[in-house]
Amino acid sequence: MGLQALLDKYDNGGFTKTGWFQLKDDGDTATVRLLHKGQIGVEEGTQEPKYDFPIFEVHKLDVDGSGRDRTVLCKGEACELCKAGNKPSLRMFLQMINLDEKDKDKQVQLWERGLTDIKQMLGLTAEYGDLTQRDIKIRRSGAKGSLKTTYQYFPKDKSERNVPEPQNLVGSLILDLDREDQIKAIEGRLQLSKGNNNSGGDREDSSGVGASRVF
Repeated sequence: MGLQALLDKYDNGGFTKTGWFQLKDDGDTATVRLLHKGQIGVEEGTQEPKYDFPIFEVHKLDVDGSGRDRTVLCKGEACELCKAGNKPSLRMFLQMINLDEKDKDKQVQLWERGLTDIKQMLGLTAEYGDLTQRDIKIRRSGAKGSLKTTYQYFPKDKSERNVPEPQNLVGSLILDLDREDQIKAIEGRLQLSKGNNNSGGDREDSSGVGASRVF
């Protein structure tokens, strides 16, 4: 699926309804199976744990003047978005099977979380190991619309369950822009065209436009 088709899914509401994991009100729960193992070894040349959680430093901004923010990968010291004063944030994009979703075509879902839940996931994998080996019940604490909502995680006993491979979100949901396209994004004039790179030129597509995903 091309990026324009993905943007259309955002615009018509289908993306939210079919792809995003949600607990809408205080006390709501769901049982899920993550598509990420968690800790998968140690980083080469260090003793620090290595994880397969999709955690990225990203920016949120309207890149094309549509009035809707997109997620853009931060480039660190060379990031034009940072230089322009757009502050990045650390976000985790968990992919999971929502076992309480009755429509099997909608069971694979995505949940974007911040620092608090990143730390929760690191703690869970440190305690329980491979998180693809057990279901996890998630409970919301916080009324609908609350800015102080938190989530509790209750891992179940190990059980067998077939899970798909998680998809690479960089280049589809998360735009990976070079310097030229970052500047266009800052100015709100980035062209997002189906099956093409973001600048519309002949160079190889570095942003991943045309990448497919299940959400």
